[in-house]
Order: sequence, then C-alpha cells, then structure tokens
Amino acid sequence: MIRMIALDVDGTLLNSGGTVTEETVLAIRTARERGVRVVLSTGRSVQEAVWLTELAGCDERAVCLGGAAIADMTDGRHLRRWDISEDAARAVLDTLAGQELACMVFAGEANLLDPYSDGVFRRIYPYPAYMDNTVVAEDIAGWLRAHNRPLTKVYALGAPELFPPLLERLRAVPGLELTSSGADNFEVVAQGVDKGRALCLLAEEWGIAPGEIAAIGDSDNDLAMLRAVGCPVAMGNASNEVKASATMVTDSNDRDGAAKAIWKLI
Repeated sequence: MIRMIALDVDGTLLNSGGTVTEETVLAIRTARERGVRVVLSTGRSVQEAVWLTELAGCDERAVCLGGAAIADMTDGRHLRRWDISEDAARAVLDTLAGQELACMVFAGEANLLDPYSDGVFRRIYPYPAYMDNTVVAEDIAGWLRAHNRPLTKVYALGAPELFPPLLERLRAVPGLELTSSGADNFEVVAQGVDKGRALCLLAEEWGIAPGEIAAIGDSDNDLAMLRAVGCPVAMGNASNEVKASATMVTDSNDRDGAAKAIWKLI
C-alpha cells in the first residue's frame, strides 16, 4: 500500500512551460484526501519549495536542495540540513572561481549569485520565489565568511565541454557528492546527501516505511530517490537510466505524466 508519494519538480511536477496543470493539482488533492502524503523532493531552494507546495497543494514538509535539507513548508525553515565541510567548500569555490559558469550557491537558507550568474539567471530563470530571495555578491567565499554561513549546495550551469576537468578536480575533493539534472549542469552537495536518504528520513517521521513510498522523477539526481523507495516511477521524458530504475513509466511532463502516475498509485 502506498502511503506517501514524492514528486520531483523540474521535468516532473512542472511541464515544459514551468507550470503545474489543473489535472496534477486535482490528482494531488485527491491523493491527500485519501490519506496519502504527497511531498516535493526537489533540488530547488526552500523558498521555491514553499511556493510550489502551495501551488500544487502538497503536504507541509519537503525535501529541498537535492536532499541536503528537509524543510517545513509552513514557514520555510530547514528542519534538518547537511552542509559541505569548510575545507571541501573552500575547494569547491576555488575550483569554480573564474569559470564561465552560472552558479546558484545555496548557503543554508540563503541563496547567492555572483554578478555574472545573476545576469544569466535573470534572463533564463523566471521564478520570483528564487530571484526575489537571492543576494548578489561579488565575492561568494568572502560573503560566506562575513556572514558565518555554510556552503550547502552549488548548482552550476554552462557548456558541457567545460565540465570534464572541473568534475575531475571536484571528484578528488574528499566529502563531496556530484550529480546532475541535465547535460548542461552539475550539482555539488556533501558526501552521502541525496534525495533518497532525505526522503526516507522524512517518511520515518510519519511512520512510513520505504516500501510504502512511491517516487516520481526524470533525471539523474532522482536516481537515489527512485532506488530508495518501494514504487519508483519514471516520467516519459526521463533518461534511459532513470526508466531502467523504475517499475512504472508514466507519460511525459507535457502530457500530465505525474498526474497519471498518481491516479494509478491511489
């Protein structure tokens, strides 16, 4: 019996236009009315998770920052969080400094952009819940030191041909986990952090076992979540590796795939 459904956001909950359809909202509402917990499990910030939770009608908890935080959707607080160590954080920022990458830097509950990244994301990332809660800092490392904030996650966007030497250097740093949600990006979190671990810890608070969870996703950073639950569901637009890890493949995010999966699950 499925008692909890976890939804990835990009490529899953949201269609390619960046919206949640009425059919998806209806499916989520019906699942919750039948006693099933429905939560977001996203790489996005807590501020965006709060906005999307309200938009979609999900439960009051969410997994954010790719599994680096479990958050309360009623007030936007991180309830549990796993930050990158100081030494590893220094190595990450040194490696990425001066590169032609647009980087979202998540420092606990704070969101940071350098000026170059701010220019990029203001053009291509039309989500006020993120942009309105972001600090632009010339020196990210200096800002973290001055405000005594940890480095929790980095999302880096750029030309894939730039990635191999950077990823090689980052993989050599102890205490890091690398993943991706697409060919044009990579994500850096603390070692051991992933959506699957955080989701199971959240479910444990509600007395829900991993075998009673269904998770729906589409990209590589969803693999750990799909492998951790009893019913892994891949979107029709998912990568082949994600589909191979699923027991159910639903329709694409532009054809209400998440909603169709929820109806089958309940």
